[in-house]
Amino acid sequence: MSNLLQVKNISKSFGVIKAVSNVSFTLNEGEVIAIVGENGAGKSTLIKILSGVIKKDTGEIFLNNEAVEFNHPKEALESGISTVYQELSLCPNLTVAENIFVNREPSIYGIINKKELYKKTEKILKELDIDIQPNELICNLNLAKKQLVEIIKAFSINAKIIILDEPTSALEISEVKKLFELIKKLKDQNKGIIFISHKMEEIFTISDNIIILRDGVLVNTLKTSSTNQNEVISQMVGRSLNQLYPEKNLNFGKQLFRIENFSAKGKFENISLTLFQNEILGLAGLSGAGRTELMQAVFGYIKKDSGKIFIENKEVEILSPKDALNKGIAYSPEDRKEKGLFLYHSIKNNIVAASLKECSNSFLMNFDKEIELSNEMIKKLLVKTNNIFNPVMSLSGGNQQKVLLSKYLLTKPKIFIVDEPTRGIDISSKAEIHKLLRDYANAGNGIIVISSDLMEIIGLCDRVLVFHEGKINGELKDNISEQSIMNLIFNNRN
Repeated sequence: MSNLLQVKNISKSFGVIKAVSNVSFTLNEGEVIAIVGENGAGKSTLIKILSGVIKKDTGEIFLNNEAVEFNHPKEALESGISTVYQELSLCPNLTVAENIFVNREPSIYGIINKKELYKKTEKILKELDIDIQPNELICNLNLAKKQLVEIIKAFSINAKIIILDEPTSALEISEVKKLFELIKKLKDQNKGIIFISHKMEEIFTISDNIIILRDGVLVNTLKTSSTNQNEVISQMVGRSLNQLYPEKNLNFGKQLFRIENFSAKGKFENISLTLFQNEILGLAGLSGAGRTELMQAVFGYIKKDSGKIFIENKEVEILSPKDALNKGIAYSPEDRKEKGLFLYHSIKNNIVAASLKECSNSFLMNFDKEIELSNEMIKKLLVKTNNIFNPVMSLSGGNQQKVLLSKYLLTKPKIFIVDEPTRGIDISSKAEIHKLLRDYANAGNGIIVISSDLMEIIGLCDRVLVFHEGKINGELKDNISEQSIMNLIFNNRN
């Protein structure tokens, strides 16, 4: 088995910060290497160097034993390296087909041959058994399907090396299985895969070797079959991480929140549920099952057709997110970059965005109060930053997520709805957020968690409602497991 890629002593600094320091590794034909590390460990910088997005300071890169130098992503692509980034790079107003074959469209005399374009796309989608229409606009797809299109685009290029950065963060179990089947096919074709993920169960399912980065340095390279999750996590964070999930609390207090007969045509039908003090209630189900849409309707973000809301047994009317916040309900959306944060605004402005009333004196903003509250939340949630005036986009994914949670926690909600609270963030940050949510619930509040990560639902939630096609299929409390959740999801299917 010959090597496809050799990385020798690669280093990259941004000012005084050493993002990657003397990293070396080899990727062979038919091999899957997983690169793991906390946010800020150097993973993103390393793959951007390999993809031609940024230039290395020192070191060498060899493809098929020949030295290469990339000045542009196009050069890396032409050399056979295709990358799927965690941040999607799709054109929302173009179709699925146009995105997959962007700048590579079949044409006749310079004019795009739409018939051939859709035919080629349909063939790929059929081969991969993916239920998306070639002529569907990207803006009409949910996050999971957008991520699948991004992955398909990379695979369609027929590259020798494929880099996948958090490719499953928005995918359901069935879609992850399809992806892994595809990766195995690519291995059989002697292609090399670099797989970056924070999900340990996936890393141990699909990888041959694991590269561990910490603070820009390659700590170790381990053969997947000869190690275990505890060893990998310990080397990633530099300490033992005994509990990924805090102890559950089954001693609920009074009923905090109830909805009755919530319906919205085509989204969810006749949903009723309750939430108690000190409880973390999980909503499990496949993408499109109606969980997110239900909570968006509760929050006043989308309209419902019918249904009642009760807070502490008193019926309330919520027509907008402002109404919800004023009545003690906060909703943290699943897509922090598109719907949760103002990426080009400061960390401070993002934290206080939902609490402007608390930061103002009559008609004027109280700048000192904004700073005081921002620093308070940064300290409480352990946000890693040296300047609250930096744009929030300058933070790592885990710290961006903490800022998003800070924004809504600052409103002091009694009912806190969190949609995919740890998507795409590292294990250490996950553990911190899980503890934060548990502590907030234990303080007499109630939390509703929507998550596609079954381990998170199982490990964090006290009670779980399982959704399928806009309805609740069942409730779990004493026997929450992957199998019991999946049984409830699929029990209405043939």
